[in-house]
Amino acid sequence: MVSCFEILDKEYIKELKDKSKNENTRKSTEYWKNVFKKWANERNFQANLEEYETDVLDQTLSQFYPELRKENRDDYEPDCLKVMQASLESYLKSKASQSPSSKIGSFLSPEKSWKARSGNCESRAKESNQTDPEVRKKKSKKSSGRTASLA
Repeated sequence: MVSCFEILDKEYIKELKDKSKNENTRKSTEYWKNVFKKWANERNFQANLEEYETDVLDQTLSQFYPELRKENRDDYEPDCLKVMQASLESYLKSKASQSPSSKIGSFLSPEKSWKARSGNCESRAKESNQTDPEVRKKKSKKSSGRTASLA
């Protein structure tokens, strides 16, 4: 009986894996690695993700996630942050599989940090809207227009 399974050598399997990697995934991973490196360098932390021990990596990422901002200081969208987390995790896991001595383990989930930060951002926005003269002008124009149309 003929088997429907082909026996493949390791080199061919590696070639298949390399071909299957999406170019956008590679670019995203490089982008987020560079963002992490820049952040780490600004804080005098180790910039190379692969050199962290598991517990130190989790602690470092727990600080990185909530501090992350765009160049213009705006917050990233939550979906963008999820892509960042997935890119970094995938990268670290691929490095761990290449090096059996690597101690990359579980990754701290950033969702709590993001939710807490977004709550702070919303309250800051409300506070700034209350004190911003332009916002107050717009609100008073709207309310005076409503009053006039109701009368």
